[in-house]
Order: sequence, then C-alpha cells, then structure tokens
Amino acid sequence: MPKPANQASARDAGSEPLKPKAARSALSDFVEKNVPSEDEAQKFDQYVHEEVREHEIEEGLAEIYRAGGKEDFMSQITKTVRHGWPYKILKFWIIASALLGLAWLGYYFLSVRAGANQNAVILAISADQEVLAGKEFYYTVVYKNLSQQELKKLSVDLVYPDNFVFIDASPMPTKDKNSWQFDALGVRRSGEIKIKGKLIGEQGAQEIVLGRLTYQPANFSSDFKKEASFQNTVSGTGLEINVDYPSSALVGETNEIVVKYRAQEENYLNNFTVSMDLPENLELAKDTASGTIPGSWTIGGIAKEEQELKIRFKFKDKTADSQEINMKFQAGEEASGGLKTFLNKKLTFEVMKRDLNLTLIVNGARTDQGVNFGQTLNYSIVYKNMGKTTMKDVVVQAVLDSDFLDWASLKDANKGKVSAKSISWSKVEIPVLSELAPGSEGTIDFSINLMPAGQIDPGKSYQVKSYAQFSIGVLPEGAAATSTEAVSKEAGQSNVIISKINSDLSLAEEVRYFNDDNIAVGSGPLPPKVGETTSYKIYWVLTNNLNELSEVTISAPLAAGVAFDQKSRASVGSIEYDQTAKKIIWRLGRMPITVYKAEAEFNIAIKPTTDDANKIMVMLSGTEIAATDSVTNSPINKKLKPKTTKLESDPVAEGDGRVVQ
Repeated sequence: MPKPANQASARDAGSEPLKPKAARSALSDFVEKNVPSEDEAQKFDQYVHEEVREHEIEEGLAEIYRAGGKEDFMSQITKTVRHGWPYKILKFWIIASALLGLAWLGYYFLSVRAGANQNAVILAISADQEVLAGKEFYYTVVYKNLSQQELKKLSVDLVYPDNFVFIDASPMPTKDKNSWQFDALGVRRSGEIKIKGKLIGEQGAQEIVLGRLTYQPANFSSDFKKEASFQNTVSGTGLEINVDYPSSALVGETNEIVVKYRAQEENYLNNFTVSMDLPENLELAKDTASGTIPGSWTIGGIAKEEQELKIRFKFKDKTADSQEINMKFQAGEEASGGLKTFLNKKLTFEVMKRDLNLTLIVNGARTDQGVNFGQTLNYSIVYKNMGKTTMKDVVVQAVLDSDFLDWASLKDANKGKVSAKSISWSKVEIPVLSELAPGSEGTIDFSINLMPAGQIDPGKSYQVKSYAQFSIGVLPEGAAATSTEAVSKEAGQSNVIISKINSDLSLAEEVRYFNDDNIAVGSGPLPPKVGETTSYKIYWVLTNNLNELSEVTISAPLAAGVAFDQKSRASVGSIEYDQTAKKIIWRLGRMPITVYKAEAEFNIAIKPTTDDANKIMVMLSGTEIAATDSVTNSPINKKLKPKTTKLESDPVAEGDGRVVQ
C-alpha cells in the first residue's frame, strides 16, 4: 500500500540501500554494533555509584576511629578488612571502564541519536493520487533537517516508474534526470524538488516512485540514509479503443482486423502507435498501410468521432489449431524515454484449413457483439469452395444456442429445416448445393428476434452462441443436437459469434398535471391557453436488473416554446439544464444491479402563442437513454416517443390537450 504523501518511509542507518553498498567506515561499523539500552546503562551507572559510595564509607569510618583514639584498633580492622593491591588495581580498572563507557553512551545518545537521528530528518514524496495517461503532473520531493546539526553532502536520488516520461524539474538534476546533490542543509532548514512529467500506462496501473536521501551529519564521515516512496494510479487512457476481428481464419483467405478508436471527453494522447507481433505464417496484405517497421502503424489526428484503422492479413499455412497475436498500443517519443505501452490486446484465431469456407455474419459483423432484448438478429452465411475439385451434396447448418430466441419470428426465404436449436439447408432447399464447383460461392440469409425482457433468472446464460457448419451428403450424427459440444468433429465449422444480451435498462416517462392522489402538481390553465403559462411535472423511473451499467445519461430535448423552470429532484445523480442545446440532462454515472431503480422529476412550462391555438403542442421531442453495459462492453441507446400536451399518462387531466384561445 502507498504511504501518505506527508509520511516518509524511514530506515535506520545501515539498512539495505537501493544500490550495492559502498565500503563503510569504522564509525559506521561501530554504530551498527549492539549498543546498551537506556535501562541497562542506568543499572550499570547505579552499580558504579554504589561501589564508589562503599569506598567513601570505609574511609569515613577509619577517620572517626582515628579521631576517637582508636587508631590501633582501626588499624587492626583495616588489616583484616582491606584487600591487597591487585584488588585495588582491578577495582580501579572497572570504575574507569564504566566511566568511559558512560561517557561514550552519553555522547552517543546526545550526539548520534539527537544529531544524526533519522527521525529528525524527513524525506517525503507527493503527487496526484490519480492521473490520466499523458496528462502532465508534478512529483514534489520535500526534505527537512529537524536535527540540531547541520547536514552535509546531501544526495537525493529517485527511481521513476517504467511508464514515467520526464519533462522538466526545478531545480534541474545534477546527474541524469533523477539525481540531485547539495553541499549542506542547515539546522531546521528544508528543501523542495519539483519534477514535471507524465505517466503513459494501462488503465488501473499502479505506478511507484522510490526516493532516497543520503547525507552526513556535521562532524561525521559516515553516510546516513532516508527512503520514501509514493504510488499513484493511471485513472484512464482518455481513448476508447475496440478491436473487431474474426475469431476464425481460413488458410489462404484474406481477413480484416478493424481497430476503432475515438478520443474521450478528456484526452491527452494526441497520437499513438499500433503494433502487432507477426508470426512467420501470417502475411499482411499489400494494400494495408504500415509504418517504417512491418506490423506497425502510427495514428494521429484523434477526434471525438469514431475512426478506423483496417489491417488486412492472411495465414499462409496452419501451424496450430489456435494462434494468439499480441497487439500493443503505445504512445510517447524516442527523445523523452521512448514508447510506453498503455493498452494490450490479445487476438486469438482458430486457424482452419479446408475446402469449403463458411463465414457467419450477424447484424453486419463477424465478431462478438452486444444485442438488446427484442432486437432482430440478421444472419448471413457466406460459403465458398476453396478447393480444386467439385463438392457434391453439400449440407449447410446454422446452430443458434440460446434460451432467448423467439423461433416463431424466424424469417427464412429458403425455408430451411428447423430442428432443436438449428436450421439446415441441403440441395432440396437450395439447389446449387448439389454441386459446388471450385471458386463458386453463395449466401444464405435469415433473421430471428430475441424475446422481450422478462423476469431475470440468474441461472441462465444471457447470450446467443452462433456458428455455421457443413457436411457432405447428410448431416453428421449429432450435428443438430441441442448442445453445441455434441457437433461431429467431421463437420467443417465457421467462426463462432457470441452475442451477449445487454441489460434490461428501461425508462418510464410520464408528463402529469395531477399526481396519483389527484393533487395538482402543475399550475396554470388546463387545457393550456394562448398567452398564459401552464406548468407540468415530468416523472422519470429508470429500472435495470441484469448487468451493471456505466456512463448512464438521460437527456430530454425541449420542443420550441417549452422552458425548464429549475424545479428538479433526483434519487441518484444530478439533473442539469444545457441552455445551449436546450436539453434537460440526468447524469447517473455508474448504476450497479443493487440499484435496480432510480427516480427523478422536474417541471417544464409552456406559454402558447396565437399560432399554437387549436393545436396539440409537443413538449419533449423524444427522451434519449444512453449507457454502457459493463458485461457486454456495448453501448445501450434508446429513444422514447415525443410527449405532448395530450397528457396520455395523466388519467385525471381532461380534454385532448389542444390549446384554447
């Protein structure tokens, strides 16, 4: 976990440094030795004090006896009690050693601990906790001397994150871009270094900068160290990038990877590079533009409107059933540290080698996609004989594995045979399948609807798994089975498309003059009258049950002659009025499935003119719903019907909504 910006990560002198240790002085070695604790020192001092006091008492008693005329008696006692010279020498050595030890201990605690104490020297690094990729920010390094000694030979060294791009610093580094040297730092003095740069990394990447302060207290020749660190996070890239590609590829057939990109509202990456690892069996088409390095493309002029980079390629041979290709997205300049990776995409292809090529297309795409409840799925199966001989009695089958398809809505001009969760066509339904000459091709089109949203069942898989397959003569046994895993291995299979169903987001919108309790929530004449103002209340109820949503926004464009009267309330998010676009906008942001319902309300007002007499006025031109499904990674966009003064959702209001004179 990162330390707070105002706290340094301190280590005692002699701790493991960031780099290999240099030769250490004798004093440094001494400081690292075990030193008696304060309690032990006090006990030793007390022992020495008692020894000295005992000697003083003996001398005092001898003096008393001499004063009382008992000198001979005292002499006898002295002869009996006192020890010889060896004892006196030993006793003197013990006392002298103790006093010397206490003197050094006092010096250590008063000088080393008070003067070179690391707690009295501070090193701290601070910066923004979250930064967008490419946005400039500052690392601020603060060092302080709170000790009673001047510090000399100071060195501040930083280790930047790999994805950090250095731009400038104040003061400028003494060495390279990460090292500063200072002659001295006085008592109770401090210094500051500001480093300007930017991070170019993946969203959510946690980047750590390490710092070390090396110094010598006055009257010392050994180095002491102080270390600190700071961690911040790349909050986003500022770019929306999607890569569409076929999940399967036939050897020798040209395929296409489409990179779709656009700048988000706040973006600091004005250009970037796309690069691919090119295996030996993959070949780029000659009409595919590339940079100076094969498999590298530079993108500039990034706008908020979606743009595309198309990469055409083909596999020359099959080396494995599945191949993975890494696509990197990088930004930066060679002069300021080189390219930094901010996104990685792994593209996995099923490489196929067969005579009959089948390509499945759903709603104009050959890749996985998000779909909505109630939406029509338009299918196309493109078949082509890539071999050198004629294929006879070909049978083509589409397998649609899902619990949410309305099979009654199936539309198929060729009238294929429906069995379980599949449709099949033979020469009976499509005569040209009786003989397919080399190079001949055709397309089978059909459509089917998804069921409307209903009760959510967490145990079900809300998706449609689709693919096509073929056989010669008859369908292989088990090919029409309900489980897609039961398909015969002999059947040639197309690309597989997973169509995940977007969440069941819906908005109920009501324009009311009276609420459910028949209490007026509007004001003014009803029906509306020329030259007079009538106010209405709009109720919004947003519901969502299946998947978590992000970037949820509801916007209602006001028709001509309609005004927002600033009265609004929302249970989640905020309501604002865009006066330029003349839109009322409800921004909810993230909507987890635990928040399955959100409500908002606001007032609008109209003042009809003579041109509006005897007309039903439009008040809301068509409320729009926009969100991103966090599971399908697909946008959800819906639009409601316009709302008028007819007040279809208000059963209490009378009249047909026509403006009266």
